[in-house]
Amino acid sequence: MSTIQSSPYSRLQSWLTNAGGGFHPETGFSQDIAGSRIIATEDLEKDIPVVSCPFSKIITKTLAREAVLQVLGNPSDVDNEDWTERQWIGTYLSLHWIIGESESTALGHYEYLATLPGPKQLRTPLHFTQDELELFKGTNLYGATLDRELDWKKEWDECRSFVAKINNQWGESFSWEKYLTAGTYLSSRSFPSSLLNKNPSLIATPSTEPVLIPGVDSLNHARAQPVSWVVTYPMEEEPVSEPKISLILHTPIAKEQELFNNYGPKPNSELILGYGFSLPANPDDTVVLKLGGAIDGKKWEIGRDARGAEGLWKEILSTLMEPGTELEDATYEDILDAAEMMQEMVQAKIDRLPPLVALNKEKFRPEVQSMFYHYIEGQAAILQSLFDFCGMREQEAIELARKQGINLVLDPNPEADEEEDQ
Repeated sequence: MSTIQSSPYSRLQSWLTNAGGGFHPETGFSQDIAGSRIIATEDLEKDIPVVSCPFSKIITKTLAREAVLQVLGNPSDVDNEDWTERQWIGTYLSLHWIIGESESTALGHYEYLATLPGPKQLRTPLHFTQDELELFKGTNLYGATLDRELDWKKEWDECRSFVAKINNQWGESFSWEKYLTAGTYLSSRSFPSSLLNKNPSLIATPSTEPVLIPGVDSLNHARAQPVSWVVTYPMEEEPVSEPKISLILHTPIAKEQELFNNYGPKPNSELILGYGFSLPANPDDTVVLKLGGAIDGKKWEIGRDARGAEGLWKEILSTLMEPGTELEDATYEDILDAAEMMQEMVQAKIDRLPPLVALNKEKFRPEVQSMFYHYIEGQAAILQSLFDFCGMREQEAIELARKQGINLVLDPNPEADEEEDQ
């Protein structure tokens, strides 16, 4: 691992510094086969800003839209007002690669893009080989990947067609790889626009939008890392010419150690799909379940140790009871039927899970193998905890029946009895 203080990283540092932001002087970029990271070049105290970015350098939907339209000559027949943030920002970033740095002053993020990983370094499922993607067949992640590819390719086709109407050559150069790369930057590096408020927050709401914050997004993720964001405005304690956002680390960092950000609690499904990495034994892992026939299509995210299972349980139980009956009035038959129904849902999920087997190291890249093992381990652990949850509900039914003078004995292996009867 070597510290890098030369182009393109030094260009990013100068670019941010000249705009009023930049990195702490006792930090530097480091790079190895796994990618780039920010390290301390000297011991750093806690509670200090390590990187800041002025608002003018933040890539928002508004900035991207205005720049794209300016580059395309401000066409009067704009018919894409319904474009998503990803479409505007994806087109904006792609035009940097299509046009080139010397051809347009409206595209102002070449220094930033030069430090980001190229397509061959990205590891989200849309960058998997077909064999790697097939590893996840039967999981929620597999279906989510196919859905994302369908949605993003539809967006890309709209963006490419719009650009081609203005400049056919640019449209022909607007490849799927470019849009996929830009979209992956947005999924893996964006922050909610609520971070730009006077009281910054990572909590996204329907009104927030994804934004890219150069420099601040250079730090990798560490779960539960104590960090905070501070927005500084002109005329406040620190004299600045425009608002800027700074990332503050609340733990001391020793020389040569990496500086980490905290992306918030995220399950491996989200980390893999949006970021291209996973965490072993991730405490935030979830399994998504949907009750068949549910009118509103409601889904439940169940975590480890069956966290969140009560809502699904109540929904299943209520569907099996007489209309108007309160849940606390459920009979032992209701509870047993609900437990059986929930077990069948869980078993169907388990049956579709790929087995945790040794993988061909020559066929599957190491990072993908790790993601596979981490993801499947989490899914299997959660589903087992749901089986245990159902077992506890069955015991409740047995106890309720006993109080009514009924001695229930549940067959632990009904399938085996059926085989014996035959």
